[in-house]
Amino acid sequence: MRHRWYDCAALDTEYVAFDLETTGLDTDTDSIIEIGAVRFSRNGVIDSFQTLVNPRRSVPAVVQNLTGIRQEELADAPGLEVVADHFERFVAGSILVGHNACNFDVPVLDSQGLRHPIEVYDTQRLAEILLPAIGLYGLAELAESLKIEFPVRHRALADAEASRMLFLALCERATELPSEVLSQVAQWLTPTGFAWRGFFREAWELSTQRAPVKRPMLKAPCTEGLRPLKPRSDPVPLSAEEPLRIFALAANRPDVFADFDDRAEQRHMLEAVTAAFNNGSRLMIEAGTGTGKSLAYLLPAACLASANDSRVVVSTSTINLQEQLAKKDIPAVQALDGTGTVIACQLKGRRNYLCLRRFNALRETPSLTDDEAALASRILVWLGETETGDRAELRLSPADEAVWARLSADGAECSNDNSPFVVDGTCFLQRARRNAEASHIVVVNHSLLLSDIATGGRVVPPYEYLVIDEAHHLEDEATRQFGFTGREKVLFDLLDRCDSLAPALERALGTSPIIMQARQEMGAIAGAVREAGRVTRPHLRALCDLLTNFLTQQAAPGDEQKLLITRASRAQPDWSEIEIAWDNVRVALSALAGHLEKLSDNLREAENLGMLNQDLVLAEAGNCLKESIDVLAGMAGAIEADDPQRIVWLETDRGGEGIVVAWVPLEVADLLQSGLYNDRKSVILTGATLRTQGGFTYLQQRLGLEDCETLALGSPFDYRRQAMVLIPRDMPDVNSPMFLDALGGAIVDLCRASRGRALVLFTSHAMLRAAHFLVNGPLRDEGITALGQGIDGSPRQLVRALRGDPETVLLGTSSFWEGVDIPGSHLSLLI
Repeated sequence: MRHRWYDCAALDTEYVAFDLETTGLDTDTDSIIEIGAVRFSRNGVIDSFQTLVNPRRSVPAVVQNLTGIRQEELADAPGLEVVADHFERFVAGSILVGHNACNFDVPVLDSQGLRHPIEVYDTQRLAEILLPAIGLYGLAELAESLKIEFPVRHRALADAEASRMLFLALCERATELPSEVLSQVAQWLTPTGFAWRGFFREAWELSTQRAPVKRPMLKAPCTEGLRPLKPRSDPVPLSAEEPLRIFALAANRPDVFADFDDRAEQRHMLEAVTAAFNNGSRLMIEAGTGTGKSLAYLLPAACLASANDSRVVVSTSTINLQEQLAKKDIPAVQALDGTGTVIACQLKGRRNYLCLRRFNALRETPSLTDDEAALASRILVWLGETETGDRAELRLSPADEAVWARLSADGAECSNDNSPFVVDGTCFLQRARRNAEASHIVVVNHSLLLSDIATGGRVVPPYEYLVIDEAHHLEDEATRQFGFTGREKVLFDLLDRCDSLAPALERALGTSPIIMQARQEMGAIAGAVREAGRVTRPHLRALCDLLTNFLTQQAAPGDEQKLLITRASRAQPDWSEIEIAWDNVRVALSALAGHLEKLSDNLREAENLGMLNQDLVLAEAGNCLKESIDVLAGMAGAIEADDPQRIVWLETDRGGEGIVVAWVPLEVADLLQSGLYNDRKSVILTGATLRTQGGFTYLQQRLGLEDCETLALGSPFDYRRQAMVLIPRDMPDVNSPMFLDALGGAIVDLCRASRGRALVLFTSHAMLRAAHFLVNGPLRDEGITALGQGIDGSPRQLVRALRGDPETVLLGTSSFWEGVDIPGSHLSLLI
């Protein structure tokens, strides 16, 4: 097949797609057992190279089974010292192409002393930029997504050929980008240290030889038909029969519900929710797993809201349930309703949305770090595809997270008259808000629901009806939202960021004579910020040292990691030293906050001076100011007063990075009552585990709902016939140094027996990462993919991967403990 990318390109560039099979995944110590390579140009394949390599060591059985390469075959193969010269001559003068080559194959070549070209076009890294929202970037997943034939896997030559075809497909994708996008990406990446940076320079040069691509750089908003809801002044009651009538249609809609089962518990819950909406009451419903809670409250909510042009907010705790509601359950309700009148959307917090104004400021930055350049390139390509600007569409690494924090809409100060993106309707945050204002059902999470209280209702549009799913998490989230946590590392990071404002401002102001006066004024304020931070630092150091010593001296033996601060603690002589040290920090930090406020005000007034990156500097100054004010209030709440309604404690940061000062309210019932329930006509709370000792009393008291109605429904599942529970009795104690190895071995053995189709749940991210490190290689050698939450993608992406390939194991933490819907045989093992 001849690609458009070839037609306008020079024909002399040659590439070599290559792959290695090895005895394991340690790039320093494992040995090569097979090399496969394909030399090609834009006109087709030129030559191929394949050889087995005698590793002169035993090959693990799992590797032999995965590759089909037997130990006896390798015994007669040449050694690497024989193969090396042939391989080096084969790749000489080319550009290497390989999948994940920069992280694995190239380091293996280096460790074995094989010479190779410097330029390496890593198809995984290229795909992350050219296919920014695809989520999973394994060779097999990309081949499937791009319709590349890949029948033989885990053999070097076959994998090299798949990498070649993937490379050509990515080249084709590059031709679909506007020349100005390729030019910008090439400009960003060329100064970086990435071995694959030359690809985009080459792609841009080729783009100048063809007709311009019509695709816009920024996808236009789809706002047709959107109008804010105007609730009826004379609301009509919800007919008890209407939700049931629509519910009855589900049995005859296999296109909507492939395996619909009419469950008595689901029908009962639907009737109870309908009655609560009509009566304006508060209702707490426990419904067991498999009841179908979502449909039972969504149908009455849709009928009520569409009839009255009113709004129902549905709040959940887990990302998985939010995605299920937005992508599956609500579309099913809309399909059953059939009128096309029910409008729904998912609304997230500001930090989830890209701020175009800040991103444009980043584009004007003269030089970017490698991490900034990589993420900015992905975002620029993504802008031509996304309608939401939601970070969930991107797979962000920890390095990406730090960059995203400066580009998100969190703290952005855009209004109708100061942002061109708000004016032209492309601002992603404003798009999300307009969608919410026009929606009958708005899906949020508990964090956003409760932060809306703190902001006086400026995030979620006005609503009278509230459904809280996974309601057993509401108290914990409210406790976090209304409390404070101050980490030593974060506090010193804040001072570092304040210190960096002065040079950032200096770069932004440049040398233009037009703004020399502003340069002097703001430079003086930025200098004052830096000086205030310099004064604050030793006082903060002294306070943290005193708090650390107090924790060490006062904590009970064996529990040196945490200390509850009580009235007795505050009576200790050392506590008065802490109060004095805090007073010094408070005075210095207040001065710092005052200078940050002046700097922010001056930056806003200098909007028309043509400063470079003004929005980024203003955003960082504003974030520093907000965090400084939060620290002042939070630390004062912990140290200055003994409030009987507040629980205060010290603890050692789990990351070993200093002291943590924290407090939470003793009870949140009154806060929820006044801030959340009182302004609603009806509140429904539901979940699978709301009762304690057979009753609702405990949760009612904790949530401030002593007077609400309650209903308990069982589960329709026959657990005795449909599930088997196994409890291993030979595992080491969890605190034993042998536990992790035993856990990894058990996961591998169990998932090997089930051929994937498994979900492994953890209570900590640290344990998840450690287990993923142990099981990833052995399972991959069995042809089973192990995907870790926060390592290989978002929960939504990982669930999609398991549905697409059952020979997959998901390692997840909090988001996967509930709200996960993976029907059928795709999931048959839970650990």
